[in-house]
Amino acid sequence: MKKTKVLPLTALAVLLLTSVITISVFATTEPTFTLNFSSKQLQYGLPQGTTFNGTISTTGSVRFWINAPNEAQIVNLGIIDKTTTFSFLAQQNGTYKLNFENDMPTSIQVTFSFTTDPQIPNNNSTGLSLTYILIPIIIAGLIGIFIISLLRRKNKIQIPTTQITATSNQSSPET
Repeated sequence: MKKTKVLPLTALAVLLLTSVITISVFATTEPTFTLNFSSKQLQYGLPQGTTFNGTISTTGSVRFWINAPNEAQIVNLGIIDKTTTFSFLAQQNGTYKLNFENDMPTSIQVTFSFTTDPQIPNNNSTGLSLTYILIPIIIAGLIGIFIISLLRRKNKIQIPTTQITATSNQSSPET
């Protein structure tokens, strides 16, 4: 009875750990940056067919647009006051430029986060590359397998107490 409870709980714990780690990989957030009467450009190399979904949060008004590798403007959100989302499909391979601009003399804090499908590596992000997440997933799986094998081995080796007593009585010399 105990064996049937422990195995599903171990498998559930491994799956939960794997899903939490995997979820943390797919959302990539740039550190919050300040625009003080200036502009900032983020660049991402995207293969053709990549879906790029982004979210921008600001403490003021910021102008935002995206240029494709051929310098054509593919997204123009105009002025963003608080929070907005956007999405585009990369029509060609190359570097896509995300432009943030503050025309006002006041400082503005901007937080930018994004996801891509398929996942792309991002050297500027605080998130992890999918490659680095595979290692903890494999380790978690191996730990789960190890725990399960230990539990099975423990159940096979365990000898009932009555047999130990009977064996010790037969092997003890009579006086």
